[in-house]
Amino acid sequence: MSGAAGPRETQARGTWSYDGSLEGLFALAARALSERTAPEAVANALASEGELFALLGPSPLVSETASDPQAAGALIRAFSGELFDMIIRIWMSEEALELPLFRICSEAGIHGAELLADHGRADLRALSKAARRVDCEIHRLVGLARFSPGASGIFVAPIEPDYNIAAALVPRFSRRFGPEDFAIVDTRRRLAFARRGGRYESDSGDAALAYLPGPSGRTDGETELWKRYFEATENPARRNPELQRRLMPRRYWRYLPELGGNG
Repeated sequence: MSGAAGPRETQARGTWSYDGSLEGLFALAARALSERTAPEAVANALASEGELFALLGPSPLVSETASDPQAAGALIRAFSGELFDMIIRIWMSEEALELPLFRICSEAGIHGAELLADHGRADLRALSKAARRVDCEIHRLVGLARFSPGASGIFVAPIEPDYNIAAALVPRFSRRFGPEDFAIVDTRRRLAFARRGGRYESDSGDAALAYLPGPSGRTDGETELWKRYFEATENPARRNPELQRRLMPRRYWRYLPELGGNG
């Protein structure tokens, strides 16, 4: 393959291999940024089932292209925090946006971080919209996650998000819970992120679902307490069912005791 592109153009470099991990995405984005090149295509070689590539720490990598993901992340963050955040959210979106992302990175390497403000570009608009959808889902789940004692004796919140955002909730709830242990379980992807004794853990598959005490993840007594709380705090004069359905889509209702767990 040829060397880096000249100062005013981006040169395609065949097909790049991507292992599906966040670390791998950072490594390839850093390559595009530093070499000012973009691939013609991206081949996804996903990790085996049960392999967990989380935000909570380093993980083994499948792709040889992801040689130093921590250094790659540091390079991108130093170049542009906006680009760093976009890469995380594109990975969380689970949309096939790696190729336009690498092209944006390569052109940012040529023209600078101000390129990210050019929303007249269709590829950048697509990336930005995907990132905003992920941000919206994170914000929504911060308000809709409901915790109750789980099978392991810690507070557990089952969620079923549209995007792979469970790990992004951990720092938010760490501040809320203080020293208390807790876990967040993505039942759709069978992933769990927990804090125990000040340490962060992650599990997948049956080990993730084992945090839940049962199908509902909550006892009848706790459900009744939640209902009584919301009945006491709700202002009937401000009830707006249409707005409620927009902010709280029906797919989340099964996890909301104030709605009777009906979804």
